[in-house]
Amino acid sequence: MSIFFALLLVGVLPILILYILPSNKSFFEKKVIKGFGLGVYSALIFVLLKESFEQGGNTLGFGGLVLGFIISTLIGYYFKEFHHHHESEEHHVHTKISAVKILVSDFLHNVIDGIAIVSGFVINKAVGVTSLIGVLGHQIIQQSGQQVLLVEEGIKPKKALFISFLISLSVFIALFLKEGQVLESVLMSVSAGIILFKIIKDIKETKWGLRSTSGFIIGFVLLLLSLFLIPHTH
Repeated sequence: MSIFFALLLVGVLPILILYILPSNKSFFEKKVIKGFGLGVYSALIFVLLKESFEQGGNTLGFGGLVLGFIISTLIGYYFKEFHHHHESEEHHVHTKISAVKILVSDFLHNVIDGIAIVSGFVINKAVGVTSLIGVLGHQIIQQSGQQVLLVEEGIKPKKALFISFLISLSVFIALFLKEGQVLESVLMSVSAGIILFKIIKDIKETKWGLRSTSGFIIGFVLLLLSLFLIPHTH
């Protein structure tokens, strides 16, 4: 029962906190907010790859990363194949592809967080609570970064929040998985690989100035601090 409520808390609490953010799109269009979202996900990619290579070794790390690239390419191919490419629709199709990549990556990352929590509680309640605190710390920051990126891709703030909530429930998949470093390592590198190309593209297309750069640094540092300073057991 403790595991179930811990997973429920991870799925619900970050969304409830994000609910207090402004629901107008103009808020998310601010340069410092856009930079923040990119910073959060850049740090997340870095950490996922680092932990994947440390847990699974170079072979699994590179293998998962390549698989993530392939999945990302297939997502792009699917939406281009099944949508007409009139000029008026082209931007809509490309932004939808980007949003799907963000959500698929988040889905896999939530499974990883669920595994961390379940594994902790299997050891004992103290370790489980420690894992829960660590996951909540970075999940709140990550979800805020994800909200920024989804709204930037054209999804209305409230709809983006609802979609994120549904995706966050993937933490419960951990209840049906056996703990294993191999699985965790692959999921981390695949998740990083899916989102990597999108973030690189966004960084290239962003007009960098003092505000966007400041937002990027804040997002990057906050996520790193939440992952490394708040206890987070894998």
